[in-house]
Amino acid sequence: MDMRNGTKEIWKNFKQLTKGSPSTEVIPAGNTADVLNYHYAAISTDPSYEPLKPKISCLAPHTHFSESEVFYILDHLQPTATGLDHIPAWFLRLIAPVFLAPLTQLFNRSIDTATVPAQWKRAFITQIPMVINPTSAVDY
Repeated sequence: MDMRNGTKEIWKNFKQLTKGSPSTEVIPAGNTADVLNYHYAAISTDPSYEPLKPKISCLAPHTHFSESEVFYILDHLQPTATGLDHIPAWFLRLIAPVFLAPLTQLFNRSIDTATVPAQWKRAFITQIPMVINPTSAVDY
């Protein structure tokens, strides 16, 4: 099997495995992100919290990841919820040899330019109700 057909086959299987039905969960009106943020900020207090000290924003010049380091990181990913790309950790471990070089270049470019791509800073947070029929932020 040539590499091009193998890659197409991997993506075909990946798309089939990650097909899911759209969520039918209805979020009650008024439970906006701001309402939930305010709720969690109000109940999440830690009297012993100390703000972190500022850190240097990037590694020393000419410090880069090697492909073997990136492979090790990908190979040891823990199973977690998927991100905005919907790619599960098991799939990243599986395709590590294929995407190793471009990912290493991407990480090193980020270090060289002291920037983090905006896409890496985004998250999708799913509300998980603690009761059967949630009606307010307290129910999540």
